[in-house]
This record gives sequence, structure tokens and C-alpha cells, in this order.
Amino acid sequence: MKNKKRGFSLINLIKRNRKAQIFGMPFSVIFSLFLIAIFILVAFFAIKYFLNIKRCNEIGLFIDDLQTEINKAWNSESSSKTFERSLPAGIEYICIANLSKKADVEGKEKEIYNELRKSEKYSDNLFFYPKKKACIPSTKIQHIKIISNPYCIPIKQGKVKIKIEKGFYDALVKIIKL
Repeated sequence: MKNKKRGFSLINLIKRNRKAQIFGMPFSVIFSLFLIAIFILVAFFAIKYFLNIKRCNEIGLFIDDLQTEINKAWNSESSSKTFERSLPAGIEYICIANLSKKADVEGKEKEIYNELRKSEKYSDNLFFYPKKKACIPSTKIQHIKIISNPYCIPIKQGKVKIKIEKGFYDALVKIIKL
């Protein structure tokens, strides 16, 4: 009886605790579940962010390695090398083009050329297609000769395989698809 006068009855205790519950679970459990959901969401965004950085690094390293090999060939009297590198998934072609000149090809390459001309910088000469899949859609490569405008090299199974060639009397390096 003394407990009833002080308000410590079992029924009053249950009623008080029910006010702090949602769907029959205490507030602290719901708050913990909310925090776990937030941490999982942040983890997914962080993983996606780092995977995008990886894609950009792969493209940047490809460009640096290609320019290094072209410079080596350009500085030599004559050269013929095979250059093979991986690229991120989704990139279908690497195109070498002069966007300030007319296209001298037909078919898929001309479609790619027309799309590149709409939005890319005319000073660049190396393009990744589709540009949505590359965080660096275009760049300027030094010392290369454009064989046809555009000259597109298909990416097969995430790898590009090209031949870097310079003859004894050539001033510029040619890039030939294998």
C-alpha cells in the first residue's frame, strides 16, 4: 500500500515507460537503429566516392603513361612499341581527333566525332568515349600524328592495345590500333 501512495505501482511504471516507446520499442533502441542506418548510408557514399577516385586515377595514369611512351618514341630516331593498359569499365573508345577540321571517316567514328565536337575543347586531341564514363573526357597529347580524323581505338574487355610507331624520317609519332 505504501507504494501506491508514492506513485510507484507497477501499472504507473508501465504507463510511464509506454509514453517513451514507439511501436512497443524503447526510444533508445529506435535511436540506435536510426544511427546504424545513417552509418550504413555514409559508408555506401564513401565507397562510391573512393571508387570514382579510383576511376579518375586509372584514366590519369593511362594519360601519363601514354604521353611518356610517346615522348620516348619521339625522342628516339625510330621506334615501334606495343602499349597495353587497363581503363575503367564503361569506356568504349579512345579517339584521337582534330576537332577544328572536318571528319574524314564514316559510320560509328563519325557519330563519335560529331558528339565530341558539340562539347569538347578544340585544343585537345585525345578523347574518351562515352565522355560520361570518364572523369577526364579529353586531354592534349603532344607529338602525335593523326592518321584519320577521328581515329578511334576500341576498348576490349577493359583494355586498350595500341602500337606506338615512329619511322626514321618521321617528325611525329603514329598511334595504330592492334
